[in-house]
Amino acid sequence: MQKKHVKKTSMLVSAAIIAIAALTSAQSHAAGAIGFKAWNGDINELNLGGSISAAETGLQSAYSDNPLLNNSAWAHTGDWYTFKNNNLGDVNVTVSGDAGFAPGLTVWATGVTEFDGGTTGFGSELSSAGFETPHTFNATGAMGDAGTLWMASGNGGNVLETLGYAVSGPSHTTAGWGESILTGANDVSLTSTFENGISGSAGANSVSLTFDDLAPGWYALYIGGTENATAGGAFDLTVSAVPEPETYAMLLTGLGFIGYRLRSRRKAPNKFAA
Repeated sequence: MQKKHVKKTSMLVSAAIIAIAALTSAQSHAAGAIGFKAWNGDINELNLGGSISAAETGLQSAYSDNPLLNNSAWAHTGDWYTFKNNNLGDVNVTVSGDAGFAPGLTVWATGVTEFDGGTTGFGSELSSAGFETPHTFNATGAMGDAGTLWMASGNGGNVLETLGYAVSGPSHTTAGWGESILTGANDVSLTSTFENGISGSAGANSVSLTFDDLAPGWYALYIGGTENATAGGAFDLTVSAVPEPETYAMLLTGLGFIGYRLRSRRKAPNKFAA
């Protein structure tokens, strides 16, 4: 489902809503159920035209395809990252693994605040495999669905919306929390608050998601393997921001004007010369 025709001004209108949600979320829970991995150089802020990256080793079925968890995700064996997007623009998230790693990737929005890590066993949710969150959790469902309360704003965490996910391994139409986990790139966002469309791809050892007009703010990522029969292995994560075409054109125009001025100054005669 694409949302290309949604006006960018809707993101500005919704900014107040995001701020209110962040301020009114329940703060009585003890956050920090999961920990986060480090980015290369400890840089987790993304600017237009730039990128951030990380390198890790992933378990073969931390994201899906673990029969002991009825194929749902296991939060403590996958890799969590957060990043701050500083400008409105198109953002690409890519995970590339070695031959033994078939990655899965989910991206969530947390708005004006960084993901707080959620709460262990919030609401005593229990999956069909008999485990509480986030030992197992719903990595593909909307906030409020079974298996998400531990991380959802107003419940056990501060996540506002699930945006999209991509899976390299096999599909599971009904996993441990009743969720669907589908091979390929999937746009599961419910609003246009944070982006105007999601596309992507999935190969044997790589997945990617591209977010059109990703709004400034904080985002969380979860990465894990999606094929229990493989060995798992190393992967590289890259998040890059590309200026929108009109912004890029304005930038080039500005640079061209500056270059013209500099050349004109060089060619101008020196009236103070003898």
